[in-house]
Amino acid sequence: MTRIISGEWRGHSLPHLKTGSVRPTTDRARTILFDTLRDVRGFSVLDLYSGTGALGFEALSRGADSLISIDRDAKYIKEQRNWIADREKTFKAYVGDVESQLKKIDQKFDLILADPPYADGISQSLISLIESHAHADTLFVFEKSKRDEASMDSQHFELFKEKVVAETRIQIYKAHGL
Repeated sequence: MTRIISGEWRGHSLPHLKTGSVRPTTDRARTILFDTLRDVRGFSVLDLYSGTGALGFEALSRGADSLISIDRDAKYIKEQRNWIADREKTFKAYVGDVESQLKKIDQKFDLILADPPYADGISQSLISLIESHAHADTLFVFEKSKRDEASMDSQHFELFKEKVVAETRIQIYKAHGL
């Protein structure tokens, strides 16, 4: 069972569905990620390929101001909406293809999280869309298979930190040149 690690919701269980292909970020990987990010208080967060919402809800628990969550699976978005319903945080969730949903959003974010299925990776067109939702201080977190050692090809993000935890490679990029 996946739980919130730290912050106001520490120990609260996250949505869990026994079907589907979601691979929630492990507690250990989330701990390492958020220890590396340090302080997300006041951040506006975008969680792409959100699944159970583990990454985005962890950010909210640690003081982020708002979260927009996108996933193609309606049952996961429904569970996220149910989970956050009684909590007083700014949250929006969209069902559908990440690229098409992201095109409809007109907002810049402080933190963008992307944990796509490892086999899918991230397309150059999605990288361009992510760049359009970033400002000069945006952090972009990209999770992928530990076997994939390549850096993302971006005009506006440069690799800041990289961590490997079990089967996951976590790359943290910082915006520049925006």
